[in-house]
Amino acid sequence: MEANGETKKEFVIPGDYIGVAEEFLPGNGAYEENGKIYATLVGDLELDMSRRSASVISKTNVVPQVKEGDIVYGEVVSVKPQMVYVDLLALEGYADKKLSANTKARIYVSQTDKKYVKTISTEFRNGDVVRARVVDTQGDAVRLSTAEDNLGVIRAVCGVCKKTLQMKEGKLECDYCSSKETRKTANDYLKAKL
Repeated sequence: MEANGETKKEFVIPGDYIGVAEEFLPGNGAYEENGKIYATLVGDLELDMSRRSASVISKTNVVPQVKEGDIVYGEVVSVKPQMVYVDLLALEGYADKKLSANTKARIYVSQTDKKYVKTISTEFRNGDVVRARVVDTQGDAVRLSTAEDNLGVIRAVCGVCKKTLQMKEGKLECDYCSSKETRKTANDYLKAKL
């Protein structure tokens, strides 16, 4: 392995052993299992010695794994009292590519808005499409936050007739059945581009 300043590089394929968790944190294209770090992508291994991270820079046309800080798009598939479940659809900037990692996510009531939210079911409904920031990727589901103005529901579905709700004077209303509903909407509701 050749050293390039503070970064070391070599070619790896999925399953290749990279190092131990005591030395490096797994970055894009890498995962930890039983204290060892392995590659998940074909590409150049990048060991950043200053940050102590191990990543794989893809040589193929695969979307990088979802990581903390990324903006993602997803569809709400289940609403529970304290959280909603979201199926991730796309990573911002890669809308035409299938995600390569865990596609299940959650938004907890505490991560919904900057203001206090008592009931998450007033902020999201099944079928809504959301834009959210990834706050944690550990565990069985990715954790998301919509507590920024540009994050939240970008297309809401009427709870009565399932048509797309329109924004009228700051409120969501169905043109078909006249139902009025609330959501934690992004500031570019119905104008968002993936």
